[in-house]
Amino acid sequence: MKVAVTGATSDFGAAILPVLLDDPEIDTVIGLGRRELPIEHPKLEFVRMDIRDPGIEDVFRGCEAVVHLAFVVEEIWDKAVTHDINLRGSRNVVDSAYRAGVLRVVIASSINAYGPELRPKPVTEDVYPAGDPDRYYFHDKAEVEHYAEWWLRRHPGEMAISMLRPTYIIGPAFSNDGIDQLTGPVGAFPRADEAAYQFLHQRDMADAFHRAVKQDLVGPFNLGPRDWVGVRELAAMQGQRMFDVPERPAVVAANVLFRLGLTAFSGQWVTAGETVVDSTRLTEATGWTPSLTARESAAVMILLQGKPLLRREDALERRIACEAALEPASEFVGVDGRGLEHVQIPAATGAVHAEVHSAGSGGAATVVLPAPPGLHARYLTPLAVELAENGVNVVVVDLPGHGLSTGKRGLATAAGVHDALAVALGYARIRFGGTPHVVRVGDATPPVSRPGRWRSWVARSRTRVVVNPADGLLPRKLDYQGGLEHLPHAYSARDVTSVVHTDRVDS
Repeated sequence: MKVAVTGATSDFGAAILPVLLDDPEIDTVIGLGRRELPIEHPKLEFVRMDIRDPGIEDVFRGCEAVVHLAFVVEEIWDKAVTHDINLRGSRNVVDSAYRAGVLRVVIASSINAYGPELRPKPVTEDVYPAGDPDRYYFHDKAEVEHYAEWWLRRHPGEMAISMLRPTYIIGPAFSNDGIDQLTGPVGAFPRADEAAYQFLHQRDMADAFHRAVKQDLVGPFNLGPRDWVGVRELAAMQGQRMFDVPERPAVVAANVLFRLGLTAFSGQWVTAGETVVDSTRLTEATGWTPSLTARESAAVMILLQGKPLLRREDALERRIACEAALEPASEFVGVDGRGLEHVQIPAATGAVHAEVHSAGSGGAATVVLPAPPGLHARYLTPLAVELAENGVNVVVVDLPGHGLSTGKRGLATAAGVHDALAVALGYARIRFGGTPHVVRVGDATPPVSRPGRWRSWVARSRTRVVVNPADGLLPRKLDYQGGLEHLPHAYSARDVTSVVHTDRVDS
């Protein structure tokens, strides 16, 4: 099977391409874009091309499916150019695919095609996508759908065209001004008491597009989780100050700031949240269901942005949600999280996250490993896996304000560290029995940090652990106030095993 993907260098492309490339039934993926692809793969071919180019028909020839992702999302001054790329380009993709003999086209639309109006209940595909002529993105998404519907009526049964309408997408591949606003220190929304979002993880979005590539779906399909998160609740999760602002003055202010070059978006993006949708039609047609809830995806978004989850009830608990937040670190250290458990242990500071590695019935000893200040448990996962394979049960603990534990990012007071170790030890005793040992990975006398900027090389020099500077879970500022200095220290599985058997490590 051969698949072409327009807009392959976009955020959407970064999320969807790996899924297509991992499919053994897909032999070739042609990525089209105006800049080089950031990835290489034996199945992947890159073609530098504008979607308005008539020559795109030759690129599509021999493809069974075309995934159309190319679209101007980030706002530019010249709206005529925006509309030309979005509308004429999309029409060219559909028409060229048909002439090239493509069997199906999957178009990345958006729930914004419905327009900015808030509705009292989740909408289905029966609601007309009216867009909004005063908002280029809303307007163009709706117009592309209108053209696709018109084309399908003129060519019944000749080529399948599906329009997938995802809700607000988050994940490691997605970085934009909207996410920055949603996770900033201050939020401002018209009708803040009603504004809400259905946050959708990129993995679930990519899964839906993958299914659409291999099935003859026709027409629009909503794509989102079953729940949604209000902006006031989102603010409470991370300690953001949220204000309700009148829409018209907010639009005027955004337009002025955009003209002055002080913001990346104009008043066309000032809305009271997004339309909430019902995705039953897609589920019934393909079996697709989101793996993460909107609330879990919101928590992942906050953590990947380096912001805190402050409340115990917001801590990620399900394994699939925890692994979604840990994805950048997991790829860096080369582990996938299989064979381990995630637990959130109630503590005075909120919730203390721990990775649990069971040695099975042969586990003769248990060790608790607090992740070093400035890091989190995933960077010790390879060590924990090695220990478990050698018969040691391991509980790797995130300090307060670190990793998947709740609390202000990077703040670990001595009392908080003591409490985290105490509850982790209590959990280990109940889970595995016996008397667990506590070992710190790193130098014998970790220095207490001064509050301020933190760099990955600091942690690397102190712990001999290499980290991913792009990992959003690493705190941008570190305020470690002590609490680990009295613990025996180790650098390797052999050192930890020595502590387990002798209660000490020779320095």
